Amino acid sequence: MSLDGFVAGPNHAMDWMTGFSSRPGLIEEYAETTGTVLGGRDGWDAYPDAGNIYGGAWQGPLFVLTYHPEDAQPADGVTFLSCDVAEAVRIGLEAAGGKNLEVFSPTIGRQLLERGLIDEIDLHIAPVLLGDGIRLFDNPGGVPVRLELLNGGNRSAAVNLRYHPVATS
Repeated sequence: MSLDGFVAGPNHAMDWMTGFSSRPGLIEEYAETTGTVLGGRDGWDAYPDAGNIYGGAWQGPLFVLTYHPEDAQPADGVTFLSCDVAEAVRIGLEAAGGKNLEVFSPTIGRQLLERGLIDEIDLHIAPVLLGDGIRLFDNPGGVPVRLELLNGGNRSAAVNLRYHPVATS
């Protein structure tokens, strides 16, 4: 996500994600530990390519939760679900065969957090400020969700990031 909390730009734009590096082996780790992916219809409509998850390194069942499965663009390996989010998680976990169910939708993620159905949030923060787009967590009027840091000594520690602006050409 961007430093200001967006997982996609306006209209689900993802072009801002180019030019960043990640920890060596990270993509391979996700490809190996992910059993299935649950996404939302808006994201699917913007990027209807199941073969591009984790840069094409992952292959497996993709479930897309939608209110209107009848007009969804079909694709191999993609199942469109029209059910409650808890049922979608049950279906996804069953298909994951003991591996992780990855949620690729901030809207679905928020609903699952509200129901206590998320066991971990893994954030990759890109050093960019978008200013607009699809927020990771959008819950106006809702209560804050407290998290514990899993990869550090102090589980309640704030994470400190330090950047400076880079001139664009």
